[in-house]
Amino acid sequence: MVFSVSNGIGSNTNSTIKPNGIGSGSRFISPTLKSKESTTATTTSTTSSLQFHQDSSARGQLSRRFVQPIGFEAKEVNYKINVPDFANLPPLELGSRFITDLNRIDSSIPHDIFYSETVSKTESANLLIIKLILLPNFLKSSNEKVSQLDLPDRFFEEYNSTECVTKIGLFPEVERTWIVIDNKLVLWNYNLPQSSFNRAAQFLTIDQIRHTILTVKLVKPKKGVFLDEINYLLLVSTTVDIHIFIIKYDKALNNLEIFNPDLSVSTQGLIVNNFTVNPKTNDIYFSGEGDGINIWRLDYSNKSSFIKNKCDKICLTKGGFSSVIPSKIPGLDLFNASTAPSSSTSSGDIPAANVPESIVQLEVDGERDILYSLSNKSVIRVYKLQPKQEQLTEGSRLTPTQIFKSASTIFVDASNFKVFERFKIISIHGISPQESTSIQLIAVTSNGCRMLLKLGSTSTFSSLLSTPFSAANALRLNLVNIKFPPSREVPKINNELDSFTRDRQYMSQLIANQQKSTLLKNTKIAKIISPGVFICVKKTKRSDRLFIATSNYGYLKKNNKLVEDAEFMKYTASEDAPFTYIQDIVQLTPSMNATNTPNGYANILASQYTKQPLKFAVLTNFGIAIYQFKTSDQIIKSLKEEVIENYIEENGYEETCSALLYLACSYGHYSSSDLFKRKAQILFSTCGNGARLIDTSQLTQTNPLIPHQQQLASIGSNLHPTVNQVVLSDRFYGTCLLIARLLRDFWGMKVFSPLPHIKITPSGDIEVASIKEGNLLIKGLNIDKKQAEYFIGSIIVLIDFFMENGTNIQGLNAPNYSSDPNQFENEVCLRAEHIAFTSIIKSLNSMKEALSFLMVLIEEIQFNQSNFNEIFEFLSLTNQANLLCLTFKDLLLPNREVKNLVKDLLSSIINKNILKGGSIDLIASSLQTRCGSFCSTDDVFIFKAIENLTRAKKIGSRDNDLKVKCLQNAVLLFEEAFESLTIENIENSINIMLELEYYAGAVGMLLNIAQKIGNNSKVPHNLNFNQIGEATIKPNKDAEEISKKKTKMYELIFDVLTKIDLRALKITETNNQLLINEFLETRDSAYETCFASADKNFHYAFYDWFIRQGVSERLLEITTPFILSFLEEKSENNLALSDLLWLYHAKRENYFDAAKILYALSISEFKLELNQRIEYLSRANGFCNCVCPPNLRQKMIQLSTVIQELFDVANIQLDILTRIRQDSRINTENKQIAVEALNFKILSISDLFNTYTDPLGYYDLCLLVFKISDYKNSDDILKRWELFFEKLFHEFMVDHNAKDPFYVLMNEAFIPCGSKLSSNDLVFPIDELIKLMCKYLQEAVEENPVTQKLPKGVVVDMFVKSGVSYERIYYVMKSLIEHNTFEVYPGFTNDLRINEMTYLIKTWYSDDKKLRELIPTEKIVNFNEYTLDNDPVSEYLQRS
Repeated sequence: MVFSVSNGIGSNTNSTIKPNGIGSGSRFISPTLKSKESTTATTTSTTSSLQFHQDSSARGQLSRRFVQPIGFEAKEVNYKINVPDFANLPPLELGSRFITDLNRIDSSIPHDIFYSETVSKTESANLLIIKLILLPNFLKSSNEKVSQLDLPDRFFEEYNSTECVTKIGLFPEVERTWIVIDNKLVLWNYNLPQSSFNRAAQFLTIDQIRHTILTVKLVKPKKGVFLDEINYLLLVSTTVDIHIFIIKYDKALNNLEIFNPDLSVSTQGLIVNNFTVNPKTNDIYFSGEGDGINIWRLDYSNKSSFIKNKCDKICLTKGGFSSVIPSKIPGLDLFNASTAPSSSTSSGDIPAANVPESIVQLEVDGERDILYSLSNKSVIRVYKLQPKQEQLTEGSRLTPTQIFKSASTIFVDASNFKVFERFKIISIHGISPQESTSIQLIAVTSNGCRMLLKLGSTSTFSSLLSTPFSAANALRLNLVNIKFPPSREVPKINNELDSFTRDRQYMSQLIANQQKSTLLKNTKIAKIISPGVFICVKKTKRSDRLFIATSNYGYLKKNNKLVEDAEFMKYTASEDAPFTYIQDIVQLTPSMNATNTPNGYANILASQYTKQPLKFAVLTNFGIAIYQFKTSDQIIKSLKEEVIENYIEENGYEETCSALLYLACSYGHYSSSDLFKRKAQILFSTCGNGARLIDTSQLTQTNPLIPHQQQLASIGSNLHPTVNQVVLSDRFYGTCLLIARLLRDFWGMKVFSPLPHIKITPSGDIEVASIKEGNLLIKGLNIDKKQAEYFIGSIIVLIDFFMENGTNIQGLNAPNYSSDPNQFENEVCLRAEHIAFTSIIKSLNSMKEALSFLMVLIEEIQFNQSNFNEIFEFLSLTNQANLLCLTFKDLLLPNREVKNLVKDLLSSIINKNILKGGSIDLIASSLQTRCGSFCSTDDVFIFKAIENLTRAKKIGSRDNDLKVKCLQNAVLLFEEAFESLTIENIENSINIMLELEYYAGAVGMLLNIAQKIGNNSKVPHNLNFNQIGEATIKPNKDAEEISKKKTKMYELIFDVLTKIDLRALKITETNNQLLINEFLETRDSAYETCFASADKNFHYAFYDWFIRQGVSERLLEITTPFILSFLEEKSENNLALSDLLWLYHAKRENYFDAAKILYALSISEFKLELNQRIEYLSRANGFCNCVCPPNLRQKMIQLSTVIQELFDVANIQLDILTRIRQDSRINTENKQIAVEALNFKILSISDLFNTYTDPLGYYDLCLLVFKISDYKNSDDILKRWELFFEKLFHEFMVDHNAKDPFYVLMNEAFIPCGSKLSSNDLVFPIDELIKLMCKYLQEAVEENPVTQKLPKGVVVDMFVKSGVSYERIYYVMKSLIEHNTFEVYPGFTNDLRINEMTYLIKTWYSDDKKLRELIPTEKIVNFNEYTLDNDPVSEYLQRS
């Protein structure tokens, strides 16, 4: 049975196994995995972005072995990294930060080791006294002899039989020693024990050469010329030709085979004695003693032509210049081989008489494409190499005269230096740009002085090539400094002088002693091994002496100043052994440089655990002595007090703790004694400073000019200290340093390598076109089984060490809390140390798990590569791209994404094994045992759950009960493993359940998982504790992720419901009623499951889904406890839901709540038009008139009053809006502004009056405002009435085309207004209005008596139509007639009496039945003119 599990990111695995396809429409596959931080462990970078603790307590003095120069300030390296807010970081992330940052520091220090040699002249002179220091007796050498091999008797036999030339040398590349005896070359395999039984295998002799051999050289062949298994070429130079032999070497078997391809070239007369090779192109250059200073290139190929042989030579320089140079130039006695006295002040070159100049050494700088040559006249020439070069042009030359002139500008009294007596350069040594950009070449003299040379006049060679200087200037060689040999003379000090003067006197004497030192006089061989090892051989009368000066790497790294430990090494059994001569010094192992840039290059302490210790061989006439550089643990393995103290002084506490920890964990390698083990553990536990608080007193000292600084410091000191103010112990930083160095080579390396044909962009994107069939991207791992086992073993040893010594090392165990305030600071320090050590212990365990996982993967693929391909067939291309981006740092200390990615890969391993018949229980338990963090119990549940799903799918419809049982088991298992489930797991599982029509179960599982997510912890996800134990609320990313995951669960539920609805529609179309009823029951069951959920968040999302589906009206039918709160909460900012809310209340006869919501909507900030707001108010008013519970009646009345008032205001606003839209006086722009202000939010009555009605002359609306607002100022009211009629009359007068008389216009304007105002006596003063109306009607008549003739009762009709009763008009008019003392116009009272009062009484009589019953008809028929005396109404009203 096969199943597919996906715990990774972006994987595309389904329930069945199939190849992963390539998506169309994209040229690249982009990885989704992002590294936690940029990898800087293996690259050189500055430490400016790092934060450090400034801890003055840990700053030690310079070692007692070193004299501190005047003005020299030691700048110690700082490993005390300060990680901000480190107490709240996850342990693995904190561990990763410490290790990564320490690797960054190790990769950036020390800086260019020759930089201090190129500083100002004064500083260079002052620093000479610390350049080279002879080791004291109590300290042992930095190098030790590890083996001594005596030359075999065969060599001595051949040597005794020689008649001509004998030379000896070493080929470390093939582990052979060679000896030349005349024309015979013998190779000795010195790794085989000397015995008569293996004599044949020990020696290999080449005796096919006819002429005397001059020199031999082993070089790398050019690519494409020979077969790939040919490793080296052996060049043999004789007196007449050069032979090329090809070598096939198997390092594992130490097997060497030499073949003669018949490649040779004549060199008659050249006397070839120097070979060199360009490491970049493998071009071979040579020179001969018989050819002056000419340089040749040796060419070879596997093809020959008519004009070119398979092996040929080309002279790259012109003819020698010796013929044009005079044999003797006066004034050069200083450099004469048989020199004049040292006191001579002459400066010049006097070559040895009749000795032609010839090349003694060739040196190639392949990185810079530079070729150097050294002649027997101590002249250095510089040539620029170019591809396919047929001729070399001399770029510059450096003569002894030029060296002396340069030295005279750098040093005082340079003419008295011993180096210029019998001056001779014996060898030159190139310095690679990886090691230094300040120095390009070192020349060693016969006095043991080192001349530091650089090309050009600027600081770096690369900058020269980018400047407009000519190539000649760029290739000019200049003297930078001279490193003198040490002196045995001790400076004599006058103790009566003061200390400053004594120091200056001591310094000056020490400088003078070094400059005049003859300690290394008669040096014959010199070797410089990168970085910072100088070896030379001093010739004496009896035997040669071996001198070694090794950079003090601890002091160099700590202070960024180059100091050397110098000594004469014993290389024979007895120092007095006579006639022992050193033939050569050969480097056997690669350099121990920590980086490939000048920064950090010489940090040997960083690379001592990842690189093979430096070894070099000293070849003598009696044998081979092999020396090895001592690593830190070898230096202090004696555990003597004086050794430990000296190591601390030179290297600091962190380095010492790191070395002691390594020693304590590897005690069995040096001693099986428990006492030794215990001593190493105690030294580590007690070495260095413990955790301590930052010294705040330094704050005021660093900024004395800031007056309030001291005050701030005192305030800060009174506050509770936190763990962020703690400088962690040196033990902790030493532990991190050891872990970082053990893993530094792999820390930033990619875990997986791509197939050769896969094209990857720098950003990690993979080009789709480069993917071949099979959809595989990954070729294999970048770590082998041996390396993984080494790392696992080292980490397990470290874990065991800390477990055994948990009680002895502060910080490993949790601190005890005390109520004593005096102990608080100590507790904070211990707490910080515990946090830090806990992160490292957890990091170590995580590394062990991750490496165990790699071992599982290695074991799967070590026997058959097809297993590897089968595993990755289960992974999507995106996940393979993610794996190609994965670094060891990410894998060893993984975050959640990386863990999911690894789980996905483990799932592929399980799938592959199950395909071959393996048991899931057996496989899963095995993985869980070996790498439990990547295969937890939850993962096993997931595997078994998907197995049940696959079984249910295979059962299908054959056995429905068994299928349902399998599905139920799967659901239960998934719910148990809810914490480890990824979205993709769930999606794949849900798809299978839907295929099997297990809808309700799928929905129920998703609901249960969503409810369990985030509820498994009693402590809230955003609750943290600070350093003093107080709970604080802080945003937590986990809470956000949980929320997103729950939301995704809800979306999956809604997808299921959507699919159910679509399925129901299709089934309905079949008209199969039985099938329809069955499925509708299934659908209803799924929805009932949703409605039955007790998860409030789900219900809210559920109702949102209804709204998005466009069926929001279904919410009115829902009766869950959450629907009302959902509508209430969501309706605050949603108009549609607000409408649903008042409909919800209205449907349930909650009229008060419905009216309240409608009122709120009418005054809300929603973008509603005024008509809509009025509609809401109208509906609300209607609901207020409905029946409500007695307890709400009073509130209902109050709400009704408020609504009615607002309704009236809204109607006025609507009238204003309508009027403005029709007002031709207002331009379009202003009209639009007014409409925008009036058509939405309801304004206050004051704003309407002051802003619109009054300024715009809408006086009828002004009067309406007075009525609504209950305004009682009669003057203002009367003024608006007057303005109303005045405006009406003015419009009539202006409009000359008016067809209707003025009284008609007044009638049309007054009646609508009066009908709204007539009920309010204050706003509608009838008596005043009659006067005003009559006044303006009379003015109209006077303007045109013919057309403006007034009909009788025109005023009365207007009041009656406005809703004023006859009786009310009668009494007002009667009062005006009876008591009027002011005529509005002449005849006003008479017109009122004749035209209006008479008309009023007759009309009243005809319309009022009661009046007709009181007044006889004849009274009215004969009534033609009203007077107070004949008033029929008054008489009968008084009677009644």
